[in-house]
Amino acid sequence: MKHMIKEEAIGGTIEKLINKYPSEAERISACVRRAAGLWNTRKDGSAADFRRFCCDNFLIGPDLENLLASFEKKLESANGHFSALLLKLRREVDEDTGPLTPADRLFAAYSPGAHFTEDMFQTRLAFLALLNFPVQTLETCLEKGPAWSRDEWARARLAQRFAHRVPSEINRDLTAAYSQAEQYINSYNIHLHKVTGPDGQELFPEGVKLISHWGLRDYLKGLYADKTEGIKKQRVIQTVMERIITQEIPTGAINSEKHAWDPAANTLDGAKAAREPDTRYEKFLDIFRAHLKEDQYYPVEPTHMDRKFKLGREIPEPEVEAMFTGLLEAGVGDEAAALISARLGRPLEPFDIWYDGFKARSGIAQEELDRVVTAKYPDTAAFQNGIPEILQKLGFSKETAHFVAERVEVNAARGAGHAWGPAMRTEKAHLRTRVPKGGMNYQGFNVAMHELGHCTEQVFSLYKVDHTLLEGVPNTAFTEGFAFVFQDRDLEVLGIGKPDEETIHLKTLDAFWSAREIAGVALVDMNVWRWLYKNKDAEAADLRQAVVEIAKSVWDRYYAPVFGTKGSALLGVYSHMINNALYLPDYPLGHIIAFQIEEYFKEHNLAEEMERMCVQGAITPREWMKRAVGADISADPLVKAASRAIKALKEAKNK
Repeated sequence: MKHMIKEEAIGGTIEKLINKYPSEAERISACVRRAAGLWNTRKDGSAADFRRFCCDNFLIGPDLENLLASFEKKLESANGHFSALLLKLRREVDEDTGPLTPADRLFAAYSPGAHFTEDMFQTRLAFLALLNFPVQTLETCLEKGPAWSRDEWARARLAQRFAHRVPSEINRDLTAAYSQAEQYINSYNIHLHKVTGPDGQELFPEGVKLISHWGLRDYLKGLYADKTEGIKKQRVIQTVMERIITQEIPTGAINSEKHAWDPAANTLDGAKAAREPDTRYEKFLDIFRAHLKEDQYYPVEPTHMDRKFKLGREIPEPEVEAMFTGLLEAGVGDEAAALISARLGRPLEPFDIWYDGFKARSGIAQEELDRVVTAKYPDTAAFQNGIPEILQKLGFSKETAHFVAERVEVNAARGAGHAWGPAMRTEKAHLRTRVPKGGMNYQGFNVAMHELGHCTEQVFSLYKVDHTLLEGVPNTAFTEGFAFVFQDRDLEVLGIGKPDEETIHLKTLDAFWSAREIAGVALVDMNVWRWLYKNKDAEAADLRQAVVEIAKSVWDRYYAPVFGTKGSALLGVYSHMINNALYLPDYPLGHIIAFQIEEYFKEHNLAEEMERMCVQGAITPREWMKRAVGADISADPLVKAASRAIKALKEAKNK
């Protein structure tokens, strides 16, 4: 390739260094070749410059240790300040501060760290790291990682940060595409009180404004407690979701309460109306096209899918897919569906993928839960002040609870809610959840508990880890796992949940049914990305049609045999597909991991063990799990536990 160092120059450099440091032959060969592969003779210097750089900067002994410590300290500072600045630039987009201005949107799309990696190469700092610390492949990490020391893990993670050289303009384009998609999703609300039944009947209370998909889904879940009008309302919400997926929703029904919308007839004020353009899928395509630009800089992982699984999750894609399909094909799914149908007293309908009746709160009216939460948390400040108490109720000591709470900042979210971790030890984690006027409702509290799980993990895995180069957990699925553990204890924290043997069995079935639902959603996401790479020139309308067809295909294969209904596209409603490319597989992985962790917590203290698990840091998922709970990541424990739970419930009923 043009501007690359020739083989004879690389070989000569390696030979000279090995003559000087014969015991370092393997490291020299690997490091020099990796650095040479990213050295551009037009931008970085001649081949002679490269040779001089290598000979002057290859380090051993104490000098090598000092280099590791220096990078660790400086990178924490750089990444931390970039993250803090980005949070400030995005504040109006992420938090509910009022109407957005054009400046707000443009600032949010700006990435202050977009040039950082390229700057590290131009200053030769990246080359200094690559010259001294070998880049380890996933295969090597899986094979040799279990025997590595903490320093060896830190070295591996440092080198991996500079293993690829993506131009800053591509990083900038990615940031802009994600920011614009996120703004679209965060502002996609349905005023449910303006949505009518097929007969024009007003079904929903005044002032119910729900974000898609999270708000619609969670409101639908709450309707299982309504034994009279619940199913009628659920069917209407399902139709709303289907109109969003197919982009048949009228533009006037989005973020507007000016018109009455009948989603069954798809009319506004009784008349046909112009549908939303294919904006949903255009935003998806913008992100896909931005990722296409970086493909050429990852010769070993040439697709975004490769990078998400091999570099991001560090779990091979076939293994992940096998976990999901195994979960969906397990025979206990049929038994769980039959049990749900019997509890509902009717055949299942597609929206019953979100059946909420296994939870303790299913018998408590949504209004009562809202009343309890609003009284306790009238604003974000009240939840902020309540974090120490919440953590102590979960078993954390008073000292630890305050340690975490002091490093978490609570904000009212513009979107559905999220957590943003600190990147250096002087910053705080940010917890965002929706807080309507009048106070936090149960849905906001449930989300806040989920995000508090994220934030607690983020604080532990940064502030208490031995190497900040290992900050975090192996991948997003692990932080989702802790988030689910916290979220599942929401009623316990409110003083409502009273777990008995039956409740525990029902909790297991809820975990299984939720994991089964989101596993199908994840397969849709994965298959859509496979389709995109086969159809790189697709337009938004093509993608819309593909998403609908793929969602129906996954439904017909894994859900229709259980539900008895074919051709539902409901699995395509998740907004993550649009603004967070290939994030969805982390959720079923998170459910699987959360269940294994929960099983471990049955015999061990949550608070003490969570901290121990988190301070392992970002080692490989398999090794992290083995050290955390003594077993590899697997859906089998969840499937087997669900089977035992159904058997126990049947036996109890027959007594």
